[in-house]
Amino acid sequence: MKKSPNTEVEDLFDRLIKMPVEEPVDEIWSVGRLSSQIKRVVEDGLPLLWLEGEVSNFKLHSSGHRYFTLKDDTAQISTVMWRTRTALSSIFQDGVKVRAYGRVTVWEQAGKYQFDVQSLVLAGVGSLQAAFEVLKAKLGAEGLFDSSRKKPLPRFPKRIGIVTSPTGAVIHDLAWGLTTRFPPSKIYLIPVAVQGDGAADQIANAIDLFNRDDLVDVIIIGRGGGSLEDLWAFNEEVVVRAIARARIPIVSAVGHEVDFTLSDLAADLRAPTPTGAAALVVPDRKDLLETLEGRKTSLSSHLDRLLELWKERLVRITGSYSFKRLPGRINDERLKLDEIARRNELSLERNILSRRTSISSMTGQFSALSPKSVLSRGYGIVRNSKGFLVRNSSELEKGERLELVFAVGSATASIDEIRN
Repeated sequence: MKKSPNTEVEDLFDRLIKMPVEEPVDEIWSVGRLSSQIKRVVEDGLPLLWLEGEVSNFKLHSSGHRYFTLKDDTAQISTVMWRTRTALSSIFQDGVKVRAYGRVTVWEQAGKYQFDVQSLVLAGVGSLQAAFEVLKAKLGAEGLFDSSRKKPLPRFPKRIGIVTSPTGAVIHDLAWGLTTRFPPSKIYLIPVAVQGDGAADQIANAIDLFNRDDLVDVIIIGRGGGSLEDLWAFNEEVVVRAIARARIPIVSAVGHEVDFTLSDLAADLRAPTPTGAAALVVPDRKDLLETLEGRKTSLSSHLDRLLELWKERLVRITGSYSFKRLPGRINDERLKLDEIARRNELSLERNILSRRTSISSMTGQFSALSPKSVLSRGYGIVRNSKGFLVRNSSELEKGERLELVFAVGSATASIDEIRN
């Protein structure tokens, strides 16, 4: 007899009540730890991969990031493509089937996973185009295409290096354009294969050679137009990295204007055609001559205006009242100088006379104090036998010989008697 649903529930409840209680586990994980572990398992366990599906629920955020869902008949996955990654805008439409290159990431806080797209192409695109998009995303993420890496071209390059085929039309177009526009520049060619096996290595080695010895001021790499397969050597990673590490500025002139390669992104400047590269690298001699002639004319006109201006100023100055009075003012100044000179001369004469009078007075005083002046009045000088002056009779001894000095002449005497 079949049991009712209520009876089955009651039986199940009884079994649960009677079940033995399990012992507590040794370790209890937090939700955050579990989410982190899931993130590591998923992100480390799944490599970069191609994912094909249909776009739906596309939303363009105000920040520029693009959010959408990729789905097929059996499942769907949330997808994001950050604004720094490029793709054709026509791809981001609901219902469009695409191939996305990227990896699965886990958003721990929300416990959700999503597909982080690095490159996006329409489904059905060939493997070569897909490889192009993958390498573009990889090298772009490394910053090899950043505008901050771009180097300015020299304005007047003296030496120009060319990396291309020696037999194609490109070298002839470049040589003609460069020598016609700016004859002073010298051209150096490193011939390379621009298509086929080994072409990429030859191009990269030529770029390194120019940079290793600083042989040139600017480098042009290029070839004529063609299919994606024909231009593939300029999409090779070895060529892009050689361009990125070059110290010398590089101009990419690959294919026609509609062609596009990774070398164009890595180069310091992209030329629409090889012929257009010459116009970017060197100035036109005719334009320079016209510019110089224009500046010469402008400078000459400026000098003529300056001369006329100074002539007018000179005329105004020479015709002014102050200028006409200038000779009279000069004569007045000369008279002033003569008067000053005369006054200085008189002052000098008076000063000399005063000095002479002072000197005469001092001479008379010195003469009055001179010993000879005293001697001339009848006085004399007495020196003992040792030559010392005698000022006191107590300094003398009886019989001592003395020297007597007079105003004129001297004499010797002997002491007969001493009176103190």
